Amino acid sequence: MIFLILSQIIQDEFIIRFKDNFSKERFVKKYKSIIKKEIYGLSAVVIKAKDINKIEKNSNIAYIQNAVNYRITFIPNDSFFRKYQWNAYVTYLDKAWDITKGSQTIGIAIIDQGVDYQHPDLFAQFDPLNKGYDFIDNDNDPLPNKNITTEIHGTHVAGIISATMNNFIGVAGVGNFRLYSYRACDTIGNCSDYNVSSAIIMASKNPNVKVLNLSLGSTVGSNTIKEAIDTAIKYNKILVVAAGNDGGLVNYPAAYDSVIAVGAWDTTSQKASFSSWGKELDIMAPGVWIISTINSNLQATNSCGMNEILKGYACLTGTSMATPFISGVVGLILSINPNLNFIQVRDILCSTAEDVNLPGFDEKTGCGLVNVYKAIKKAQQYQ
Repeated sequence: MIFLILSQIIQDEFIIRFKDNFSKERFVKKYKSIIKKEIYGLSAVVIKAKDINKIEKNSNIAYIQNAVNYRITFIPNDSFFRKYQWNAYVTYLDKAWDITKGSQTIGIAIIDQGVDYQHPDLFAQFDPLNKGYDFIDNDNDPLPNKNITTEIHGTHVAGIISATMNNFIGVAGVGNFRLYSYRACDTIGNCSDYNVSSAIIMASKNPNVKVLNLSLGSTVGSNTIKEAIDTAIKYNKILVVAAGNDGGLVNYPAAYDSVIAVGAWDTTSQKASFSSWGKELDIMAPGVWIISTINSNLQATNSCGMNEILKGYACLTGTSMATPFISGVVGLILSINPNLNFIQVRDILCSTAEDVNLPGFDEKTGCGLVNVYKAIKKAQQYQ
């Protein structure tokens, strides 16, 4: 679906509107060489700004105004978008889509439980020949155990990042990206540091992967994971990590300084009460009642606060849901300017975020709530 919205004033063009009882033909004849266009159905013409002083004073001119440029704006037709996806509006994601909707040249690795790449809203985002790797079962198929309701987390994260947009079903992800699933967490959500580290390093060696999403954490650090993150940085990857859900200090690995640490924003326009905080926190994103994909054979009842059954979709809450939103935003930034590094991307996110607490950085909300449109605009100009 598309709508027209005001985009910008056209600085070098003016519309001259004549009074209705004035015949513009005489004016057109006299100034034919500088008239760019006659406006159909109106007694009006368009001229360039550089020629405005060539027009003699004329009492028959009703008004002169700058021309205004309108553009089509994109609203996806995915069935749950308008009803549930509040996160797109509060972050100006819908406006950013007028500039970019992402690119499948940008690969995003999901280090999590397995992802249901067979889901109708996800299958188009996966490479048929390389879907990732399963470190739980030690094979090349990162599909989760689809019949277990506790193994939906990875699929939910994947949908937030890149559920297929504008396909008349389900939800719209942040952008159109190539997804890779690295199953490092078991069916009940345990993610050993050795599996997570292995997944980070394998994903980092995938030349198509630009962003790594880690919606996981612990209050205890790990030298193994820190070393894996350092390896990822050497490969010029950008890691986006959940700050944590215990309401205390930022968890690991989000507490490491070479990652983007993400907190959760809630539906009442404030930091979610559970969202961990501290000096390591970078950015906030919506993380409460977030609708996304779950295993396609499962259904959720009343998960979004509505008395309805959703098959293959559910609303979940946590910094785990805020993190893939930022991973998707990083993907959009790289689709505009693919040579940016971690430091530059973090600067773009922070310098364009909406201040939502104390002026500037603060430990409760980091740099503030992500403004996707401003981030994309800055990425276009970033040197």
